Amino acid sequence: MLTVTGPTCDAVLLAAGAGRRLGTPKAFLELHGRWTLPPLVAALLGGGARRVAVVLPPGGRDAVVERGLAETEGLVLVENPAPERGRTGSLHLGLEALAARDAVLVHPADVPLLSARVVARLLGAWAAAPDRDRLVARPVTPTRRGGHPLLVGAARLGEVRALASDAPLRAVLEPAEQRLDVVLRGEAGPFLDVDTPEQLALLEGLLGGQGSASQR
Repeated sequence: MLTVTGPTCDAVLLAAGAGRRLGTPKAFLELHGRWTLPPLVAALLGGGARRVAVVLPPGGRDAVVERGLAETEGLVLVENPAPERGRTGSLHLGLEALAARDAVLVHPADVPLLSARVVARLLGAWAAAPDRDRLVARPVTPTRRGGHPLLVGAARLGEVRALASDAPLRAVLEPAEQRLDVVLRGEAGPFLDVDTPEQLALLEGLLGGQGSASQR
C-alpha cells in the first residue's frame, strides 16, 4: 500500500452524469462486473486527499449507502438535482460541500483507472512548484495530451466558482503560464475515459480479467 508523506488537499469526484451514451449512470460504471467508484475514492484518499466529495445524480446517495461505500472515512456524499445543466455545476456543489479553501483535486468518474500513485505524483509536483496556489496542475503524456485529475490551486478556486454550470473545466487551464503539466510515462489510467459501450468494451479488453485498476 502507498504511504503518503507529502502534501494533501481535498477532492471532488464528479459522478452525477447520466451516461446516456454509455447506457448506465457514470456513478455506477462497472469494469468486468466490478464497481469502479470505490477504487476511485480509494485512489484519491490513498494519494493524498483528506476528504472526497462524490457528486451523485438524484437518488444516487441511497444507492451508494446501500452498497456500503458511505462508510468510508473522509467521504462526503452530495446529490446534484440537475446534473443535465453541466459538469461544472457538479463541481460547484462539491466545493460547497467541502467548504473548500485550499487546493482541490477534480476527477471525473468516467476516467476509472486512476491510481493513488498518480495522485501522489501530481500532488508532489504541484507542491514543489513556485507560486503553486496560482497553478492548475494536470497529468500529461510525453506528447502533452492532457488527462485527469486536475489540481486547482487555492487562488484559482474563485475562477472555478465563477464559471457557468455548463462551462467546460478546460477554461481554467489558461493562461498557460498558470498551468503545470506533469509528464507521466507508463501510466495510461489518467488518459482513458469511458463514454460509450465501445470504449467500455475496449477498456475491458485491455484489462483482460483484471477488473478495475490497482490503487497502489
